[in-house]
Amino acid sequence: MELIYEDQAELPWSKRVSSSLRSILGRQETGIILLCIVLVTFFYSRNPAMLAPLTIVSVLRTMAFPALIGMGMVQLMIAGEIDLSTGAMMGLGAVFAAKLIRDAGLPIPVAVACSLVAAVLVGLTNAFFTVKVGVPSVITTIGTLFIVRGLAYSFTNGTPIYPLPEEVAIIGSWRPLGTSFTFFLALGMMIVVQLLLNQTRWGSALFATGGNKLAAQVSGINTNRVKTICFVVTSVLAGMAGMLTMSQLPLTPGDPIIGRNLELQILVGVIIGGVSFFGGRGSAVGAFIGVFFIQLVRSGLVIGRFDSFLQVPVLGFLLILAAIIDVLRNRREES
Repeated sequence: MELIYEDQAELPWSKRVSSSLRSILGRQETGIILLCIVLVTFFYSRNPAMLAPLTIVSVLRTMAFPALIGMGMVQLMIAGEIDLSTGAMMGLGAVFAAKLIRDAGLPIPVAVACSLVAAVLVGLTNAFFTVKVGVPSVITTIGTLFIVRGLAYSFTNGTPIYPLPEEVAIIGSWRPLGTSFTFFLALGMMIVVQLLLNQTRWGSALFATGGNKLAAQVSGINTNRVKTICFVVTSVLAGMAGMLTMSQLPLTPGDPIIGRNLELQILVGVIIGGVSFFGGRGSAVGAFIGVFFIQLVRSGLVIGRFDSFLQVPVLGFLLILAAIIDVLRNRREES
């Protein structure tokens, strides 16, 4: 006869450990970490340079920008929406600030503030057409992607804006522990967002909005406001990422191609990290690990001496695979 324990604390030590291990191993974040280990082992067998310090640092530096934006995207997708204009907003954030610094002669802090205001306006635009008008966020943000990218090219005539003052590159030159300022900013944002999701009313509002919008409204949650804030936060983080990228490119700082196609990496990484396309589920930690996984795959393909053109189709395959897993998991939860 099996004993039934009302309180987890009453379980024997061995059963508590076993239960905790099953819980940990059952999390999607754990599965991705194990998959990362397998991939590193495979790519290392192809080329030992995979575990070289320079390679590891390169992966961490490169993942920093999509990971930073991903901390906004994870909240937006938990709330049931999506933003595909983030890569374009990166480019606009960089070239708009560069234009104001070089041509308008504005101080760097003022130019940065103006660029962030532009990002807020893009986020509000996405929110207006999605939340108020009712256009699906996929359509809205694809539209703003083309508009914003077009504005970035029109500001620059398709050419990088330079030279800029040396002060622009100060933050970009910071290399804490050999990585970058942006990586630690993204890491800090991950911690903050995860705490918000787990420990605050804001997190509860996000999960409720994406999980069951009608029930959330009945319980007094302003779901339109929640989604609007998420759109704005995501757009602002994209603008910040663009300017931080600009600060690391002293020769061509205001380049309109900054962030091109990055929205795909962000989306794939966030979904692989366990954030549901249907809303109501996800974590900042999972999204961060998912973005790392994507960059690991991209770098491993190059270091493993595979055809570099495989990166794009592999990302597409991973997106479809992650979407299939998400659909199957959603059906299982509904049944």
